[in-house]
Amino acid sequence: MKKNYSLGIDSTENIPIKHFLLIMRITLILLFAFVFCSMAETGYSQNARVTINKRNVALKEVLNEIESQTDYLFIYNNTVNTNQKVSLKAKQESVANVLSSLLNNKDMSYSMEGNHIILSTIDNILSSEKPSVEATGKIQQQKKKITGTVVDEMGEPIIGANIVEVGTTNGNVSDYDGNFTLEVANDAVIRVSYIGYLEQDISTAGKSSFNITLKEDMQSLEELVVVGYGTMKKVNLTGAVAMIDGEELSRRPVTNVTQSLQGVIPGLNASIGGSGGTPGQSYSLNIRGQGNLSGSDSPYVLVDGVEMSLSDVNPNDIASISVLKDAAAAAIYGARAAYGVILVTTKKGKDGKMSVSYQGTTGWSEALNLPEMANGYDFARFFNAGNINAGVAAQYSDSQLETLKQYVQNPAGINSWPGVKNNNSMSTMYENNSLGVGNTDWFKFHYKNYAFKQDHNVSFSGGSKAAQYYVSGGYYGEEGLLRYADINYERFNLNASLNSQLTDWLKFKFNTKYSLGKKDSPFGAGALNEGMFYHGLARFRATVSPYDLNGNFTELSQVPYLQSGTYSETINSNSVVTGGFELEPIKNWNIILDYTYRRGTTDYEALATPATFIGIDGTDYKQNTRSELGIPDASSFRRSMAASEYQTINLFTNYTFTLADKNNFVLMGGYQEEDYNYKQLQTNVVGLISTSNPGINVSTGDKVPTESRYGWATRGFFGRINYDFEGKYLLELNGRYDGSSRFASSNRWGWFPSISAGWNVTHEPFMQPVTDVLNSLKIRASYGNLGNQSGAGLYTFAETMAIANQGNWYFQDGRDMIIWGPGPTISNVTWEKVESKNLGVDFGLFNNKLTGTVEVFERITKDMLGPSEDVADMYGANVPNSNNAVMKSRGWEFSVNYRGKIGKDINYSVGGMVTDAQSTVLKYRNPTFTNPSGNWYEGRNAGEIWGYKSSGIIQTQAEADAYNDAFDTSYLTAVKFEPGDLKFLDLDGNNKINRGSNVLNDMGDMSIIGNTTPRYLFSLNGSISYKDLSLSMLFQGVGKRDYSPAGSSYFSGGGSFAQATIFKEHLDYWSEDNPNAYFTKPYISGAGNNGTFNAKTINNATDYYLQDASYLRLKNLTISYNLPQTWMEKVSLSKAQVFVSGENLFTISKMIGFFDPELVFVSGDGGKNYPLNRVYSVGLIINL
Repeated sequence: MKKNYSLGIDSTENIPIKHFLLIMRITLILLFAFVFCSMAETGYSQNARVTINKRNVALKEVLNEIESQTDYLFIYNNTVNTNQKVSLKAKQESVANVLSSLLNNKDMSYSMEGNHIILSTIDNILSSEKPSVEATGKIQQQKKKITGTVVDEMGEPIIGANIVEVGTTNGNVSDYDGNFTLEVANDAVIRVSYIGYLEQDISTAGKSSFNITLKEDMQSLEELVVVGYGTMKKVNLTGAVAMIDGEELSRRPVTNVTQSLQGVIPGLNASIGGSGGTPGQSYSLNIRGQGNLSGSDSPYVLVDGVEMSLSDVNPNDIASISVLKDAAAAAIYGARAAYGVILVTTKKGKDGKMSVSYQGTTGWSEALNLPEMANGYDFARFFNAGNINAGVAAQYSDSQLETLKQYVQNPAGINSWPGVKNNNSMSTMYENNSLGVGNTDWFKFHYKNYAFKQDHNVSFSGGSKAAQYYVSGGYYGEEGLLRYADINYERFNLNASLNSQLTDWLKFKFNTKYSLGKKDSPFGAGALNEGMFYHGLARFRATVSPYDLNGNFTELSQVPYLQSGTYSETINSNSVVTGGFELEPIKNWNIILDYTYRRGTTDYEALATPATFIGIDGTDYKQNTRSELGIPDASSFRRSMAASEYQTINLFTNYTFTLADKNNFVLMGGYQEEDYNYKQLQTNVVGLISTSNPGINVSTGDKVPTESRYGWATRGFFGRINYDFEGKYLLELNGRYDGSSRFASSNRWGWFPSISAGWNVTHEPFMQPVTDVLNSLKIRASYGNLGNQSGAGLYTFAETMAIANQGNWYFQDGRDMIIWGPGPTISNVTWEKVESKNLGVDFGLFNNKLTGTVEVFERITKDMLGPSEDVADMYGANVPNSNNAVMKSRGWEFSVNYRGKIGKDINYSVGGMVTDAQSTVLKYRNPTFTNPSGNWYEGRNAGEIWGYKSSGIIQTQAEADAYNDAFDTSYLTAVKFEPGDLKFLDLDGNNKINRGSNVLNDMGDMSIIGNTTPRYLFSLNGSISYKDLSLSMLFQGVGKRDYSPAGSSYFSGGGSFAQATIFKEHLDYWSEDNPNAYFTKPYISGAGNNGTFNAKTINNATDYYLQDASYLRLKNLTISYNLPQTWMEKVSLSKAQVFVSGENLFTISKMIGFFDPELVFVSGDGGKNYPLNRVYSVGLIINL
């Protein structure tokens, strides 16, 4: 609910913000102090050195202390007495020295194998060498010595594999050659294991020598998947969930996480926002296609369980991202998750010594695809041709053409400004005429070759078994590509988390995040109109120089506007604090309680001041000749302050138990409530006294304040039951009961259940003969209902009264403000309801080296808000929308990945994915099916492009005369068709070219010629590593998509005098000398009548000029090198990596050259916006 008030600004408004930021600072300081104190208490050190002061304690206590301070792990059998008392005092001593001192005179010895320390008794060694006569027979009867070698599938030795006699603590580890020895019972079974490999149990009966090959366990590497309110083994999932590791995203040279998600998760579509590739731009995210009519089908994004924007998250802090795509996976979040959920888990501290990590990148960005304008001479020839075709006089004379031709070849000595008087301002003289002499490519003039960007991150993590911490900070900075505009974006991130085990049954968790983004630009509300700047960039004539006779920038260059002091500054800050407890009153029963407070602020200010120009006589003057840029003559200033507060409480519990050894259950239930409030105050003034220190009160004009305040709240009860029988048959039930303040009490609550089931086929006995090849096969299905509130108004059930200013009209002093009468309401407006179905198959072959997933899904959105019943005009108001529309989305997904090894040192992986989805309206109130090309109707597919079909370009006058005689084209244009025009087809055979009665079954010669919906979204990825050198790449694209450039001068070149946009490609236009041209002949004339000509060529959508917007793009290429470990040890580092990375390196597309297949859908003309970037970067990772 938005209201307008004539209010002042209370200076105390900022006090709560200052207090909150002070609290944030204190919180961070205390957290830093706590974690570093914890670090100091645990006494971690580098280079495997320990500090221990123990007196008369059991040996095992000292061994445990060494393990806690280092990465070493002790292995020993039951013959080693670890209960004997020892005393030790060591300060920063090496582990070797400590053990030598500790085990002196203890009849023990030790050996180090990697990070394993093996303890053995000297007595056992001696006795095995010289057994007594009495014991010899018994030992030989009960014990034997076995030897063996452990290798991987490539025959390479596995160092540090664990070999343990089953049922005992007797064990050993393999050495650097994979060899091991162990004394075991005669009929013992040994268990051989190593991380990342499948465990093996081997009987030793009758054998004493073993050659053991361990198979890589591909599935165990990503066994746990984050789901709603918990984690789950991937093998037990029944919903559609995809997951990606944060490490795969951290080295990408992109602004934020939204950009790096493009092409990495099947079903997740990341598309460019309305500002193109401008610094700080986030991508829009969508899961499985368009979900409703209101555009409120974005996924629900949770970062560590808290709703927040992905653009506020430091990519370096991300541990994993899970995408929940169907109702079974998302139903636990109820009404907020109708169109999927993105769960981001950030990194947490781990038990162990403190680790410090730094990652920094420095990069350069360049415009990915700028059009190349025609040179001044070719521009003038094209322009003249368009004039003649339109029946007007050619603007450029033969002498002017000759001058332009010479200027293009060599501008030296040629006057760019013929006829200029000494005091001429030149502000508008040369915009729409042929007087100038120049050769200007306005895109090259305004865009520089590269812009600098950088990203730096540092983190500290560690802790003890009692407490673990993670603290990080990050900075990202990016410059804009416009040469004369000051565009800069910066982001600062702070993140801190603490997990503390207070007791055996109580854990405390705390997390705080802070982000601040700052963007400076000459564009924005109250500053320069960005869209009109890019519009002018394309349409200005190449025959005009950007410099006057004195070398100053002309008005037409737009540089004076960019450098006038006009600016906008946007500062967004977001603070999140979460605290909670986790209780385990009995084993396997957990209770979690957490509270989150989030505050976001946006401070915006904009100054608009007239540009300063310099006349030929050197006189300065201010003037606003370009009104479309939105700069008032008297200067203006705008200030806006907005703040949002969000609070949520989560209380949930889960209990895990097993019945009869085979029936496994996990029960979960909980409660959540949310409260959100927003307020914004904005004031504009005109007539600034000073532009060097602008302010609301430093003006002569009236202050125009506006205010907006609103809020909403939800409550929800949720539960989940997971059941599996021996991991073979899986069942999951979810349910959530949600209430929203947006709806009247009678329609406020909704019940949203889901059910899913799975069958691990390869767990069946009849599958055992093929499990050596087909290692895993799971079939799963789900069905559920979800709700959506975001498309509904905030107060659908309340009558609202709008305030309006009536303007001046006849009255010099204006008219009083008025309050409109209460608007109509529909009290039964309620949730959109989303019915979701999913069928999936997961498979793994060849020891799970080849894995993949196939999904088929359907989503039906019911009770969408659509037009209500018509009422008589005398009613005097528009009837609000009601729940009466239905949309269906259908699609499929396929992903596959193969991981392999060549020889000893080469590892590689290859993968790909493709997804497709279409959305169709099943129900909509358009009973007459009127204007199907512009309105929704039952049966319409989202993205339909309606247009005419054409057989090509008319080549001769005879062909044109025959066409004019045969067909009535008066609906399109009043002028006759000529050679060089398009020939439209008469589809309905009535000898008229028109759109019929403009209803669905009578559209005349119009039909569906294409669709803007992206189809067959795909990606290909691969990586290969050789020792410490690795390379990875990601190709991403769209298999099918259409774009219609109808009516765009940017595409056709021709237009009115002021709108002609002539690129190099436009020079391939039809003429008698170029009959096979791509473009029709151009028409350029006055704005009043040029449309009658272009109606014959480009103004109407046709299949002839329908653009194929499919593409393949090398989205990322990264090469990294880990510096040798021997070097690292010398400088006390655990890892150092250098890498180079590139983004958007090349594109394959069938679109015409000046279009970018992703960017054409951002602006109406397909290119009048900030370009996408190609990025090159170098980076460094250092771990201490």
